[in-house]
Amino acid sequence: MTQEITDRLLKNYHNARKSWEGWCYLNNIDLKTKKPEIRSYADENELLYYTRYLFLKDIYIELYKIIKKSNSSKDNIFKLLENHNTEESKLHLEKLNDFENELKYLTNTRDKFYAHLDPNYADIVNGFKIKDYYKTFELIEQAIFILGKENQLLELLSTIPSRDEFDLHLK
Repeated sequence: MTQEITDRLLKNYHNARKSWEGWCYLNNIDLKTKKPEIRSYADENELLYYTRYLFLKDIYIELYKIIKKSNSSKDNIFKLLENHNTEESKLHLEKLNDFENELKYLTNTRDKFYAHLDPNYADIVNGFKIKDYYKTFELIEQAIFILGKENQLLELLSTIPSRDEFDLHLK
């Protein structure tokens, strides 16, 4: 596994997590101190409403690179774990495969809504649950740890502002 490949994996994941924090903030999701006024303000502000959309779009795009099973992508988590070829990586691949339906939902949403806007996109975009995002992040982080990049990941994650640190001063 080359440094370039793991750097790309870490960059993609870092981007997804930054966008996640921003999206959760603008939706008032899992904030330590609830701020429903932020969600209302974002709903009524064209720029913030669109920014929230872009955060979610970026989450799907970045996660897609990591979780899409593909022979052409060198830095997807499945290929990296398969090439790592340890008992721990094999067990983790089983966990990922057990979560396959949820991961396919993410990749299908990216394909059918964000990348191509299929005619039936409305049927596609409303099925993923918040707990599934958290589980996806958890599985990816565990895989990165297995690949020996725990310190690099933790360092990157420490640079992401928490949604609880944001503060819009609304009138």
